[in-house]
Amino acid sequence: MVSPSLPSILAFLAAPEVAPCRAWTATTKGAGFVPRGPLPPSTSSPRGRGGERLLRLRAGSAPPLALEEPDNRFGRLAYWDESYRRSLDGDRADDAASAGKGDDATTFSWYCGWRDELGPFFSEVVPLASNPKILVPGIGNDACVRDMFDDGYVRLSAFDYAPEGVECARRMFGPDRSEAIDDLRVADARCLPYDDATFDAVLDKGTLDSVYLSGGKDKALARTHLDMAVSELARTVKVGGIAFSVTAACAEAVERSFDERNEGDEGSRCWKQLRDGSFWATEDGYTSNNVGATMLVWERVK
Repeated sequence: MVSPSLPSILAFLAAPEVAPCRAWTATTKGAGFVPRGPLPPSTSSPRGRGGERLLRLRAGSAPPLALEEPDNRFGRLAYWDESYRRSLDGDRADDAASAGKGDDATTFSWYCGWRDELGPFFSEVVPLASNPKILVPGIGNDACVRDMFDDGYVRLSAFDYAPEGVECARRMFGPDRSEAIDDLRVADARCLPYDDATFDAVLDKGTLDSVYLSGGKDKALARTHLDMAVSELARTVKVGGIAFSVTAACAEAVERSFDERNEGDEGSRCWKQLRDGSFWATEDGYTSNNVGATMLVWERVK
């Protein structure tokens, strides 16, 4: 049985998938970007013809770089699929008779759990009574999201870039929960397959950190990846909606990317920061020093 190490937690690569937006296409073999429309269903896989790896960006962007696979194993799709596959195999071996029930699935809460950790803070800015529609990027086998669902946040859409990560999530949720949630799919954080202004909130637990780290040693590439993901959040979160980011290694980079969406005059501001990672005490007496990461919160204002 394999539990993710801290480096692997921080190394999520928002790898290419099948987000249905008109796109720019880059290949790891090519030298530049080629404008291209959506791939038809029969060819829209992470690997294109000839073994080239396809990366699709939103229309209208002008990518300055050919986005190459990072120089560490944790940024590679094959590594993550294999890690999740081992988790699935271990779960089946532990108790084949209970496979699919969800509660016994192999899980790992990235950075922090839900109850008595993240939950009191999230619910203070995204009240359950508002019946919010929530997006969870990079779900994998994070039990925090299952506990969040069990506490009443049932209008969930979640994705992971790794197909085996989505399968882990399905097994973790079990058939009843999987049937009840809004959506669970393979997707790319840089080109989300959701309509504009779809969500009331997004809960990011280390995924933006990992998108940034997917650039490896190339910090310009890291910033490009992160800015693309944050721009997609701005597109898919409603005005008045909340972006809640739980971050550790890359808090400054995540905050910078949100801040850059606010450049210009006051009327052009996209996000209003509600929480900047400083000490936070909820009305119920929970304090942020008991959460093993930094919590950043923004409200979508334009």
